[in-house]
Amino acid sequence: MDHPHARPQVPSAVAAASRGARYWRLRSLTRLDLSTFSIARREVVWMWTVVSVAAVALVAVGWPVTASGYDTHPAAAMALTIVHCAAAIMAVRWAWAGLGASIPAALGLMIVTANAAPEWPWPWPVTVLLTHCLTVFVLALRHSWYWAASLWLAGAMLTVLAPALIVDDTGQSAVANGVVLVSLSAAIALVGVLVRLWILSVVRMEQAERLSAAEAGRRRELEERNRIARELHDVVAHSMSVITVQASTARYRQPGLDETIQQEFEEIAASSRRALSEMRGLLGLLRGHDTAPTAPMPSLSDIAELVRSTRASGAEIAYEGTEAVVPDAVGLTAFRVVQEALSNALRHAPGSAITVTVTDDGHDLRVRITNTVPARSDDPTPGARLGLAGIRERAVALGGTVTSGPTPDGGFELAATLPVGEDEHPLLA
Repeated sequence: MDHPHARPQVPSAVAAASRGARYWRLRSLTRLDLSTFSIARREVVWMWTVVSVAAVALVAVGWPVTASGYDTHPAAAMALTIVHCAAAIMAVRWAWAGLGASIPAALGLMIVTANAAPEWPWPWPVTVLLTHCLTVFVLALRHSWYWAASLWLAGAMLTVLAPALIVDDTGQSAVANGVVLVSLSAAIALVGVLVRLWILSVVRMEQAERLSAAEAGRRRELEERNRIARELHDVVAHSMSVITVQASTARYRQPGLDETIQQEFEEIAASSRRALSEMRGLLGLLRGHDTAPTAPMPSLSDIAELVRSTRASGAEIAYEGTEAVVPDAVGLTAFRVVQEALSNALRHAPGSAITVTVTDDGHDLRVRITNTVPARSDDPTPGARLGLAGIRERAVALGGTVTSGPTPDGGFELAATLPVGEDEHPLLA
């Protein structure tokens, strides 16, 4: 329970963080660097861009050349050229689509250009040859090697079979044209495969570097946690141990003490021993040890003992509890709510009367802690101002609610409602 008049402005901080996140997202969309996009993503973006530009250029050149130079009907030249060039674009994402569109389109272009003059290259016009090589390169670069090999083999078969089936006499120019196609496409396929292997090796190296950086970050975090654990041990454990020893040996060092004073020292010793035990568990968690203490966590039944030990400090506390059986997480949260409320009441309202009520209706566990107006005007002990935030986080995680605020008589109230049904708190599912 934090002081009611000194709470951080959470909404403004959240809004500032949200604006900062939006700013960095916008910056990441307006630049391409190693910290924003991976090599694989940049390779895909550039591949789509370059292949699309090349395909459009080949359509713009190939269509008029095929229609005028090879005396082909403009509509047929346009349709076949577009399909053949589109095969290269489709091959970036779908290998089967690129392969399936390239072969029929190439065969159709061979058929419609078969009546060209002898000085024009055939069966592979220059633009058709370039488009075929572009598709082979895309398949080799973006997919497994056998896709590029399949298109190369299909091109070689078309080079051999198409002239024999389409025309009666295959001249030397057709043979030379076919040799150029087969050798050039084979070289481009080989280059594509090598580039693909290089890109994969670079991507793996980038992934290894990121993994190494993540491991280094986790190692630094563990080292920092160990340093904090050492500091806690050196600063807190020693002092708490001294308090425990002094309180436990007071009756022997100061004979003749009143029984009430001796009992007070025993309560101090017991509280310090509990604090030491909890701190040892915390230190084990900070160090990441698998052998951290595994003592049972506080539960609903421990609230009565918590109230009794707090009364030893002189506080006037009225307690009304319940013997209901609740899930462990609910019981722990209820215990922490009461613990935080009592400690804050002692700090901020010294001398006030405190009432703790824990009730259960079979559906919800309700915890209510109130304190009256402080009997003294002592300066409150400073705290970290994180108590209410931690209590709310615990309750919300279980599907519950927490309310807090001043009471009409000038005191303060903290109330928590925690569902006990197994289907109502997600952390227990």
